[in-house]
Amino acid sequence: MNRKQVAMMRSTPVVIAAAVAATAAALSGLAALTGTAHAGTAAGTTAAGTTAKACRAWTGQHPPYAVWLTGVVALSPCDIWATGVPGVNTQAATVTDLLHWNGAAWTLHTSDTVPASLLPLPSITATSASDVWVAGSALIDVNPEGLGDAQTLIAHWNGRALSRVTSPDPGALPGVNLLSGVSATARNNAWAVGFYSVFDSSDDTSKTYPLAEHWNGSAWTWVPAAIPQTYGHPSPYAALSAVQARCGCAPWAVGNYDAQVSASGGYRIVTLTERWTGGTWRVAASPNLAGDNQLTAVSADSSNDAWAVGHHDGNASQTLAEHWNGHAWKIMPSPSPGRFDGKPDGTLNGVAAVSPRDAWAVGSYTDGPSGKPQALLLHWNGTSWRQVALPHFGPKGEPNVLNSVSASSAGNVIVAGYYSGHAGAGQQALVLRVG
Repeated sequence: MNRKQVAMMRSTPVVIAAAVAATAAALSGLAALTGTAHAGTAAGTTAAGTTAKACRAWTGQHPPYAVWLTGVVALSPCDIWATGVPGVNTQAATVTDLLHWNGAAWTLHTSDTVPASLLPLPSITATSASDVWVAGSALIDVNPEGLGDAQTLIAHWNGRALSRVTSPDPGALPGVNLLSGVSATARNNAWAVGFYSVFDSSDDTSKTYPLAEHWNGSAWTWVPAAIPQTYGHPSPYAALSAVQARCGCAPWAVGNYDAQVSASGGYRIVTLTERWTGGTWRVAASPNLAGDNQLTAVSADSSNDAWAVGHHDGNASQTLAEHWNGHAWKIMPSPSPGRFDGKPDGTLNGVAAVSPRDAWAVGSYTDGPSGKPQALLLHWNGTSWRQVALPHFGPKGEPNVLNSVSASSAGNVIVAGYYSGHAGAGQQALVLRVG
């Protein structure tokens, strides 16, 4: 989730449909480049070629679909999966998209049983070409005023078809149950995280709690996440944005929560990191910079090498990168190359840890009065984070955004997002090999 999506969900956690409408308006305002329109929104598959006669690593930029990509997982140079929502007329989207590179061509898969996850936009994980998970949320009971509730949404690709799988909704209605991150290590082990809300009609308020769910090979079950404490009481708002379980070490989940700033009251948003101990989720201390702080992604390659990224808002929004060394989380300086209102600007949406001397982070920054985001790619070389130059796609100045990064090896680092251009054709899928 990026900072705009988080802000909308925090401001009205029960009024999700209204937030989706706001997101849709923003998406339509980022109208895109002429090209192949989104196809395959009915049940079934739209194929751009399905049989790989010879493996060929992806070296292009634009899969032939108008899709707002929000998640990617690279299993090998010839096995890449990505998810998102239709890039044309997104506010009317009815399905979540699943894209696959098989070494020869991209294929688009959809299903009528898997509705569009608009807030948060969908995330993805995979262990093989026949074991792919997509997680998000599905709106329910939307009334004429645009108010509604949300259920967790989990879908699985088994090598033949994409279908929805039953998932818990611990938040009582009216309320929301959202999943924003998913990570799998095997066919019988996967985690999904997000948040749920509990509405109190007596005072017309709701409290929001972190949500964790586990797949054991036969069913998804709710596993209570730790609720952070602040001044001796549970935080009234805590949410998880991402989870990492693929390093062969204890899983990490990250997000943010409201922390009371003094005994007399007042709150600020601070980072939240939780670790699975084998029986429970436990909060681990994590540092913060000025203003509000939010973590949106996490990745680890060992028990003593993990990264969590996001942004902090002081005088402006700036990138935030934190490193786990096996003992503690520590903030490591990261570039915010944009300029907005005369101040540095940047946010990070995804991260991939390859080794202690090799990690990648992606996001966007605003540069100039237009306020339109530009793609941001950072690389960790063992000493510092450095910006890596990227070509711009579409007309000059139009939005380019990277939302996710995945690495199957140091030589196969894949980033995904979208780019926009001429009005009317929607957001275009963007997938680049950068390592």
